[in-house]
Amino acid sequence: MRRKGDENLFVRFYNGAVQSGAQSDAAGHPVFVEKAFVEILVPGDPHNIVDTQVTQYYIDRFPDEWDRFNRSQGQAIEGWLLREWPVVNPAQVKNLEFLNVRTVEQLAGLTDTQCQKIGMGAADLRAKAQAAVAAAKDGAATTAQAAENKRLSDELEALRAQIAAMGATEKRGPGRPARVTAEA
Repeated sequence: MRRKGDENLFVRFYNGAVQSGAQSDAAGHPVFVEKAFVEILVPGDPHNIVDTQVTQYYIDRFPDEWDRFNRSQGQAIEGWLLREWPVVNPAQVKNLEFLNVRTVEQLAGLTDTQCQKIGMGAADLRAKAQAAVAAAKDGAATTAQAAENKRLSDELEALRAQIAAMGATEKRGPGRPARVTAEA
């Protein structure tokens, strides 16, 4: 089960080789067997890397990445890629990618400590990324709201047309005749 903050991690499952003690002893030379490994990179911290054999814990924690690995697709980077964000220049993109920050969403989710590790200007970039992510979400909400307004407007026009059609064909039904006033 994913934990809070896992959405910013770069997780990669891969096949690695592990020396088998029993088989090496029997063969008289090193024998390696292929095992599944997981590499977890924390954006903004190039020294905080988890690289270990896969256990059920990692399979349960990162089920989408595990499924991609089993389909041999690797991890797809999801989100707004930094290189497509016009606010950062190519040198900043390279520096941030070195620090395992690959998307605008990851940059927006950095902590103060991680920003300090990146260096000068990181807090400003994070603020710009947070604003960009918020604006993108607001833009999506605005687009959805505009579509809903258009649908309601069309429905209202259809109802008005129905009412107008009913009024044009409606004749006075039975009942008391209209009052006639005598002119003197």
